[in-house]
Amino acid sequence: MKANNINSKPNEALVEKIKNFRMKTLRKKSKFTKEQLNKPVSFWIKKERLLNEIGKEFTIILRTRGCNWALGETGGCSMCGYIQDANIEDVNSNQIINQFDYSLQNKLDEIENDEYNYVIKLFNSGSFFDESEVNQQARTHIYEKIAEIKKLKEIVVESRVEYITSENLREIRDFLKNKYIEIGIGLQTSDDYIRNNYINKGLVFEDFKKSVQLCKEYGIGIKAYLLFKPPFLNEIGAIDDCENSIKTLINLNINTISINPLNIQKGSLVEHLWYQNRYRPPWFYSLIKCLKKSITQKDLENIRILSAPSGAGTKRGIHNCLKRECNENMMEILRNFVLNQDLKYIEKQYNYCNCKTKYQLKSQYC
Repeated sequence: MKANNINSKPNEALVEKIKNFRMKTLRKKSKFTKEQLNKPVSFWIKKERLLNEIGKEFTIILRTRGCNWALGETGGCSMCGYIQDANIEDVNSNQIINQFDYSLQNKLDEIENDEYNYVIKLFNSGSFFDESEVNQQARTHIYEKIAEIKKLKEIVVESRVEYITSENLREIRDFLKNKYIEIGIGLQTSDDYIRNNYINKGLVFEDFKKSVQLCKEYGIGIKAYLLFKPPFLNEIGAIDDCENSIKTLINLNINTISINPLNIQKGSLVEHLWYQNRYRPPWFYSLIKCLKKSITQKDLENIRILSAPSGAGTKRGIHNCLKRECNENMMEILRNFVLNQDLKYIEKQYNYCNCKTKYQLKSQYC
């Protein structure tokens, strides 16, 4: 699936800058050992919202060669530094299988003896359906293992739209007949101009909609990732952009929206802007305001809203002031909303920190 809309054409100046920072980072990158290539980047278990209940997530981050979009002539996305976890050179199917099995063996007893049901999330630096990252042999092994574990009720994998094909959807559907499957797509925003001129995603909304329709034909859900406060937007612009995107996706009957406040990742163009004081990660106040404006309790009967910000409460992640109590309070509000899918957790009047006054003064500028 290739985008042909004018808004998908790369912004050459942006691409050149992204590539320059990417190459500087990759030149400093050391090679991974064989032992490291047989173990995942990371894996963990934590509480999470499943489709219809509070449960837990079992997340595995596989180490692959990396995202083709980031490794190619386009340079990748302006905010993304995940290529640093990638191997750059090929990682063979046995190594991918070993990574998955290592994670599963470490957590299987905990999963099977837990009172909660689970969603398993399989992440890699790019697209799970990209043969150069996770080939069919590795995918088949992973599907077979997941199919055997009753506690794993849901599975989430991620992919760019060009790899979401009938063949790949049929394959995962056939192996995981009794599981709820969701494909995560980094849409970032419903605005083609912002997505391709500020983020450099190389994706138009029409192609996203085609993937949504294709997944529906196979009984597979869509999880759309939205980037909260892309580069070159201030707080007010970020709220408006995300509000429009959420409402658009609700009207499309998307299954899950995951809102990702931008965090400063190493080796990215956004990190360069941040060092120059030309970008500040979003405020929690803005995210809560956006959620209040964008959704109703009735919406939450048909759609799941997720948000688990990386680096929250630090200078590189979403934060208000840097007081620990202030940010922990905001994270607790967000966690309760996500787990319960109930707007009362963000509509309640809280005793906010006195930094809210500073936020109100600065939000139109930063």
